[in-house]
Amino acid sequence: MATVLAKFQETHRLQEEQYLGFREELRTISSTLGTIVGVLKEVLNTRRDTVALQGAPDTSLDDELPTTSAGASGQEALPQDHQHPTPSRGRTTSQMFP
Repeated sequence: MATVLAKFQETHRLQEEQYLGFREELRTISSTLGTIVGVLKEVLNTRRDTVALQGAPDTSLDDELPTTSAGASGQEALPQDHQHPTPSRGRTTSQMFP
């Protein structure tokens, strides 16, 4: 009985270590993604500033980047205008693209 309990405790300890390792990896990935999003936003802002200096209309994509908030699941939905429409039911490809 003591052997079974010892094996169970060892397995539990190893699983906990693995879980903590995964958790740390996820934090690193989240931080890296946050850095990437920050850099992309900075690039877009620089582009917008450059376009504004040239007198051209602002076609910045800032509003199209999804942002994450603290505690978010990390699964952000794309804005509606980025979703691909599905063909109308009952129409053949040749009817849609003559």
